[in-house]
Formats: sequence, structure tokens, C-alpha cells
Amino acid sequence: MRMMINGNEVSNGVGSDCLGDPLNAVAWLAEVARKFGRPLRTGQVVLAGALGEMRPVTAGDEVVVEISGLGSVSARFAELTVDRGE
Repeated sequence: MRMMINGNEVSNGVGSDCLGDPLNAVAWLAEVARKFGRPLRTGQVVLAGALGEMRPVTAGDEVVVEISGLGSVSARFAELTVDRGE
């Protein structure tokens, strides 16, 4: 995974960075959840871990993420406006 903000690479990583393998992260989560009496249930969505560190964004930033084998996605962040009905 490679993440760019405004064309600058700000984060990268591989699945093995997450406890050696993303499946190890899911196994750890399942064990800890069971110990706390909240086992994983059928139909729950499980995220296996982050591929890279998070970065802050501000209005106007464009973020592009490329993931090998999956492709890429981009987003542009806009200024938040609140309609107060005035």
C-alpha cells in the first residue's frame, strides 16, 4: 500500500507489517475478544490492521491510495459547511 497526499508519499506498508501476517492479527483479535466474553460473531466485519500509519488531512487535500492487486482510490476533502436554515 502506498498513500499520497497532494502528490507526496506520506505512508506505505505491506500486510506482513501487521503481526507478520494479517491473519495473525485476526487470530489475536478473536482470542482476545473471546477472553473478554465478546467473541467474534458471524457476519461481523473484521479489519485485519492498518497497512500504514494515518495522516491528517485538511480541506483541499487530495489523497490517493494504491494497493497492489486491488488498484487505487482517491478522495478530495472539501471545506465543511453547515446549513443553519437561515
